[in-house]
Amino acid sequence: MRLVRTLCVVGAVIGTLVSASVASAHTHTIRVTSAPGQLWLDPTANTAGLSVLSVPNIGCTAVNEQGFCTGGVWPLLSGAHWIWKTSATLASQNTAPYGPVIFVREVTIPRGARHIHASMMITADNQYSAYVNGTADATGTLIGSGSDFSVISTFAVPMHRGQNWLTFDVTNGAGAADPTQNPAGLVYKLRVTYQR
Repeated sequence: MRLVRTLCVVGAVIGTLVSASVASAHTHTIRVTSAPGQLWLDPTANTAGLSVLSVPNIGCTAVNEQGFCTGGVWPLLSGAHWIWKTSATLASQNTAPYGPVIFVREVTIPRGARHIHASMMITADNQYSAYVNGTADATGTLIGSGSDFSVISTFAVPMHRGQNWLTFDVTNGAGAADPTQNPAGLVYKLRVTYQR
């Protein structure tokens, strides 16, 4: 009988410790979205700079005070901006496929993070490939790709503690010489959750 009581007490203590451990783990969230000021590289023109809003054009006809599109043919992604290397594509970039323009973004996850899960919603006009933890020339682990600006896709993103690099290889397809009729742009939203 004494052995049974001892085992019950030990079981209750272990159960309490496990419950306390689970209860003390806090879930944290990191949100990263496309926004003006993101680094871009253009290997074709051998230039680099910081992104700006891609507006006005048929994709994004106008923006509100925060720079979010309020009209146009591009789909809206809450909290994310449509960006490009210039506010309007140039006529010389519209009459033939132009790209890739590579956008780069750093995401740092705390060293003590556990159970890291990340997903990204993304689209681009006209096509993109998204990578994680590669180099500025868009190599690394492929997250996903697409070639229809009207479709926002969701992909799992393998991330680790510490510094992670996202790269987006975006190409604008050939179209009308009028820059407002053949815009280029990228929009994405990353959500990372982890416990600590």
